[in-house]
Amino acid sequence: MRTRRAGGFTLLEMLVVMVLLSIIMIALVSAMRTAGQSSERVDANFAMQDDDRLAERFVRDTLGRISARAVPGAALEGAPLPKVGASGPGGPPLQFQGASSQVSWIGVLPARYGAGGRCFFHLGVEPAGNTSALVLRYVPWEDQPGFPDWGSAASQVLMVGVSGLSLQYENSRPANVDANVEWEAEWAHPDFLPARVVLDIQREARAPLQWVVPLWPLPVSRPDGADGDDEVIGGSQ
Repeated sequence: MRTRRAGGFTLLEMLVVMVLLSIIMIALVSAMRTAGQSSERVDANFAMQDDDRLAERFVRDTLGRISARAVPGAALEGAPLPKVGASGPGGPPLQFQGASSQVSWIGVLPARYGAGGRCFFHLGVEPAGNTSALVLRYVPWEDQPGFPDWGSAASQVLMVGVSGLSLQYENSRPANVDANVEWEAEWAHPDFLPARVVLDIQREARAPLQWVVPLWPLPVSRPDGADGDDEVIGGSQ
């Protein structure tokens, strides 16, 4: 008489099923973790791009809207303030200093960034903890012959992880009559302003940036039709 085998799984079969289920679960968890990390990286990248755009806009708002003020006490009798890109005789020296790695000027702080008003500005790279940062320093404007002590000025960190800053200034009145413009690493023309400033920003762990900022002396409107929708105080030249 044949004996009927009892139904069910053997221990070996159960072990094989458990191993297969474990492999499937590990694969699912790994896929979910990778998807979550990818989403976090995308969000972080978008956030850094937004920070970069905000920093660029801040520089454009402050450096692009520049005051063509002469150094107090050095203005020539009856000499008009020079215009960017204009030709003609030089005027009195202006309160503007452009070096290859930093720049100082007088501009207007838009009201949305604080109290607003005309200020002394300085842009350069400074130490920031274990790294370096692109820093804008500013002091409320006073009628004085030189720039203030930047060490005691208020500061705004625009971007961290900046390893270097290189500036180029567009001279719209080149000595070479055959050239329309010249680019200079140091601004050596005290009686007029550059037409544009190019900022090359080197970063430690990210791709470099290049900002091109046209300079428009206040209260000249921008050519793109943006007459300045921000409230400003002390916005005259």
